[in-house]
Amino acid sequence: MGLDARIRYTKMVIKDAFVALLKEKPLNKVTVKEICNLAEINRATFYKYYSDPYDLLNKMEQEIMLQLQENMKTGVNNFRDVFILILMSIRADGERYQTLFSENGDNQFPGKIFSLYYEHIAKDASNQFPGLSPTQQEWLYYYVAHGCCGILQRWISDGMKESVENVSDFVDKLIANTVKWL
Repeated sequence: MGLDARIRYTKMVIKDAFVALLKEKPLNKVTVKEICNLAEINRATFYKYYSDPYDLLNKMEQEIMLQLQENMKTGVNNFRDVFILILMSIRADGERYQTLFSENGDNQFPGKIFSLYYEHIAKDASNQFPGLSPTQQEWLYYYVAHGCCGILQRWISDGMKESVENVSDFVDKLIANTVKWL
């Protein structure tokens, strides 16, 4: 096993242990000692990569955000298709996302995902909604994004039973009706 493979494996067992602990208790109750015991590593190994459980959560979120940014580079610009990408990414690693988005993890994380998307499409917002001021365009986006965050969190907490397409179609209809109203 090469050095890179060992590092990836070590980080994976740390993350898996962390997620397992987050299922049981809130982030502020998770200790480095517990993570290390569950991952069967020593503290020095943990501290080689992370400063504390908060840093670990932050780095896990950054990895997810980077992956989503990469997915957005595929040229997908409409909200429905990006929402499908987000849902497919979440479903692919469902248990981890369920835990990270839970009350024990970072319930603000879905909002961070949609903020990332806003940065991605903000330049096109004026073309899509020319009758709205830039401030109103931003309000509209955050109105839709927060509603989508709620749907996303509910879909995850319900075990992702509905298909990605059903959820995306429903959200797309909500957005279309909101835009029609404007």
